[in-house]
Amino acid sequence: MQNNPKYTPVRFSHLTSYAGVGAIIRNINDMLMVVVDTRYWTDKNDGISAECIPYVTRITKALDLGKDLRMPPKAKEIENSRIEGSYLPAVLFPTYAVCKKCGLLHNNPWRKDDIYTTKTFQCEQCGFRLEQVTWCAVSSNGHLDDVPWHYICHMKNNNTCKPDYSQNYLFLKTNKNGNKIIECKKCGSHGRYDNFYGNNNIKIINKQQPWMYKQPDQDQLNVEILEINNPGVYLPERVNALVIPPESRMNTGTVVDRLFNNSKRCREIEKIKLPVRKKGALKKIATEYRCTVTEVKTALKQIRDGYPQLDNMTICDLLEDEYKAFLTPIDNVKDDEDFVTEHKTQHWHELKDRYTENNLLTTIEIINHLIVAKRLREIQVFKGFSRIPDEDRVIVPPDIVGSSNWLPAIELFGEGLFFTIDEHILSEWESVESIRTRAAEIAIRYEKAEITTFQDVIVTPRFLLLHTLSHLIIRELETKAGYPAASLKERIYCSKNAKMSGILIYTTVADIVGSLGGIIESGEPDAFISLLDSVFKHAQWCSLDPVCSEHEGQGPGWLNRAACHACALIPETSCDYSNIFLDRVFIKGSEELQIPPFLEFAANLKGNR
Repeated sequence: MQNNPKYTPVRFSHLTSYAGVGAIIRNINDMLMVVVDTRYWTDKNDGISAECIPYVTRITKALDLGKDLRMPPKAKEIENSRIEGSYLPAVLFPTYAVCKKCGLLHNNPWRKDDIYTTKTFQCEQCGFRLEQVTWCAVSSNGHLDDVPWHYICHMKNNNTCKPDYSQNYLFLKTNKNGNKIIECKKCGSHGRYDNFYGNNNIKIINKQQPWMYKQPDQDQLNVEILEINNPGVYLPERVNALVIPPESRMNTGTVVDRLFNNSKRCREIEKIKLPVRKKGALKKIATEYRCTVTEVKTALKQIRDGYPQLDNMTICDLLEDEYKAFLTPIDNVKDDEDFVTEHKTQHWHELKDRYTENNLLTTIEIINHLIVAKRLREIQVFKGFSRIPDEDRVIVPPDIVGSSNWLPAIELFGEGLFFTIDEHILSEWESVESIRTRAAEIAIRYEKAEITTFQDVIVTPRFLLLHTLSHLIIRELETKAGYPAASLKERIYCSKNAKMSGILIYTTVADIVGSLGGIIESGEPDAFISLLDSVFKHAQWCSLDPVCSEHEGQGPGWLNRAACHACALIPETSCDYSNIFLDRVFIKGSEELQIPPFLEFAANLKGNR
């Protein structure tokens, strides 16, 4: 799309994360824009341009979404730089520009020109090039607006200087103390804006969003002025889930599948009352699908009777369902299935006949199940966004008003390796008093921390061990399997409602062909024992020890203990918990704290020493 400056390509995965509805992004002309809400995701006939994602009933019910999931529309460039398909609209924001030389503010210099133009705008006072302002006003209710520069400048001065939007008279400056101020050349008033925080202030937020002109309700409105790259400006709310049997086993490409995923066509056929016209429509479909009219009629009847039939699908907890699916062997696997696993558990335990070293024998003992996921289908659901990470923040839905019956989501395909820790060993280990005490310290910190993102997290010794082990494996896979750590992801199977102790390390991409098989090879028993052996050895030492191991707390809310960038932290995109809840001491142990090394504890329990 580089030939057409009006369009900017965006990855599907970004539309469910930091480039979703309400996010500030840069277009290909380096202009700042805001993605408009899903009410405007329409085609040329004003219909919804996002297509439904089939066979995700378990996910929507388990997550209590109550809405359909739809893929964002996809457009492509054709001849003469024209666009085929539906694109997502965005609006210019912020609308103010500033002269980098003298600091003079200009109110929307693009108002009379095409905002996508490559034309440069000059300061009316000194002729220097203008750039978009990089500050905005946000509220805990999810609102986003231009900074009311005149009001900020004059809020502490009771004078008669009135705003004049036809003139440019405000300057952005830095005072002698390094504070950022706005100054008025008409009356000399000035105000500081880089530390602004206000409550119930009707003059700060005048629009709910940059493309909406309705003034928001000001009740309980916490407002801040932030730079656009501040994390508090946009906090996407996203959930991930795997498609598992029975939905992952639905036959794709069949007549009933194609008709089920073309609901518009089904409705059109059902509306036809004249037998002759209906017969012609059925023949047309049969010709297109290369099947008989009878097969088309049978498929339509199946859909009327409630296709797909999912009577054998029981819904418990999202993670618990996935955990059970991994542990359940699948027979008669077809090529088009979305959840294909191969159990390596028997071969794993047979390694005990080939190894005599105590540490390796213990490593084999602590792993109860080893399963390779040859094919996975992951659904990422964009539930909305918030701004300002405080306790009063509001999650804004993708359509802003909350009346839509669908949510944006994307499909990702890939592979992974899944394993469980022996329940007996883990139960005995987490009952050790010194281990429980150290975990309780982190749990208390989490209760006091202003972190509301992970509502389902229960900080226990088990969870901290599994999460830390997961990070160490990802770091090791980066070396042994050749994957960048940022391309790998984790799912920790640990719950207060069920006895689970599983870890899934996987990679997914938007292409249906998935990835290249490197993780599958690492899940083979011989490769995996070498991987785990390296993980436990590397866990014993960090280049920042003894500081790292003895640290009282690191990271947000001091929710990490022995974990830093040199040993256990991974790229933020790879971690489901923002790189917190990590402690290498749970693996390597501490003689001073009377916490046994995990391998040593397991060896003593199993009598390998």
